[in-house]
Amino acid sequence: MESPTNDSPPAARGEWKLSGGAIAIAISMLLIILGIQTVLRNSSEWQDVYVAAGREMMAGKDIFSAGFGYAYPPFVAMIAAPLSLVPAWLSKLLWFAGSAIGLVVMVTASWRLAGGVPLNRTALLAKGEFFSLLCGLAINLGFILNAFAHQQTDVIIGGLVMAGALLLRDQRDLRGGSLVGLAAAFKATPLLWSPYLLLRGRWASAAAVMIVAIAVNLLPDAVVPSPRGGWWLGMWFNDFILTTQAFDAPLGLWASAIEYNQSLGGTLQRLINSKLVFDPIIAFVPRPILGPVSLKVVAYSSFILLITISVIAANRARRGATFAVGLPDRESYEFSLVLILMLLLSPMSGRTHFVILLLPTFCLVRFTAAVGDRLTAFILAAVALLVLPPYRYLVPANIHGALLWAGATTVATLLLWIGCIRVLWRGADPPAFMYARN
Repeated sequence: MESPTNDSPPAARGEWKLSGGAIAIAISMLLIILGIQTVLRNSSEWQDVYVAAGREMMAGKDIFSAGFGYAYPPFVAMIAAPLSLVPAWLSKLLWFAGSAIGLVVMVTASWRLAGGVPLNRTALLAKGEFFSLLCGLAINLGFILNAFAHQQTDVIIGGLVMAGALLLRDQRDLRGGSLVGLAAAFKATPLLWSPYLLLRGRWASAAAVMIVAIAVNLLPDAVVPSPRGGWWLGMWFNDFILTTQAFDAPLGLWASAIEYNQSLGGTLQRLINSKLVFDPIIAFVPRPILGPVSLKVVAYSSFILLITISVIAANRARRGATFAVGLPDRESYEFSLVLILMLLLSPMSGRTHFVILLLPTFCLVRFTAAVGDRLTAFILAAVALLVLPPYRYLVPANIHGALLWAGATTVATLLLWIGCIRVLWRGADPPAFMYARN
C-alpha cells in the first residue's frame, strides 16, 4: 500500500485508507449497469422528446406544439436531430456516453469544489474522506438514478455547471462562464449564475454565461427556419416563459404534472391550493385559497427573502468569517447557494434537476465529518431521510404520492440552504462550532 501523499489531509494520516482504484471499479460497475438499462429500456424521454423534436425541427415543423412535451430551448433539439437518422439503440447509447462523462465530471468537480482530495491524483483516500464521499453520493443517488432512468439531460447539465464553477474558482472567467452558459442553453435555470457573477464584479464571466446561452440557441435558425417566422428561441420564450410566467397565470404551471414540480413555487401551489384525497387511490383535489396573483405575491416574496438572506450571509462571510484549511471555503458555499436557488426559484424543477445538489451536500458532509457539528449532522440526516430511500418501491403508492404533494425534495433543498447559510454566517473554523460537541 502506498504511503500518504502531500494531497492527503494531515488529520487523516495514519487512518485506515481505501484504494482509489476500488472507487473507480465501483463507479465503472454502476455505469455498466446503467448503460445496459439505457439500451434495454423501452420508455426514453431522450428518444420520445428530444430526438423526436429534432426530427420535427429538421422537417420545419413546430416542435413546441407538436404534443410530445418538448419544453426546452431549441439548441438541444438541434443537437439531437442527427440521432433521428440512426437506430434507437445507438442514439440511446450515445446519450448514455454523454451522461456518463457528465456524471464523472460532475462528481469529481463537485468534490474538488468542496475541498476534497483530488480523486484523479491520489491512489489512496483517507477513511474520513471516503465516508464523506460515500455519504454525499448516497444522498444524491436517487436523483442521479432518476435522471438516467428517464434519460434526461440533467447529468450532462450538472457536469457542465460543475466544470464551469471549478474554472470560475480558478479565475478562468471566460471559460467558466462559457461552460455555465452552455449548460443554460439546455435548460435556462443556470442563467442565475449571471447575476451572481455580476454581484461579485466578474463582468466577463457574467457576460459569457448570457452570450453563450443565447448564441447557441440561435444556431438552429441557421439550419432551418422557424415555421412561425422569427427565431426558434423567440417561439420557446413566447410559449413557455411569457405564457407560464404571466402574473395572472397559475404558479408552478409548466409542461408537467404539478406533483412533479418540486420547485418552491410548485410546492406552494400544491400545499395552498390543493388537498389530498384517498378514495381509495390518492388524488390531488383543487382547493382554491389564493388566486394566481396573490399566490405569486407570496412566492415572489419568499424568493426575495431567500436571495436577500443568501447575499447577506455571503457578504458577512467575506467580511471576516474564517474557513479552516482543508475544509470547503467561502466560495464553495456561495456556489452551493446559487445551485440551490436555481432549483427553488425555477418555474419547474423535477427530481432529475436536483443532481446538482452534490456540491452543497459534499460541502456540508465534509464540514460535519471534520468539525463534528451536531446540528449540521441532523440537517443532513433529515435530508437523507427525505430523499434517499426509494419510497416509490418501499411504501404504498398513497404515501409516495403524499410525499410528492408535500414537496419532500423541496424541503430537503431548503434544509441544505439553511445548512449552507449557517456555515457562511459563522465561518467554517472548528472553534466557532465547538459548543456543538458539549
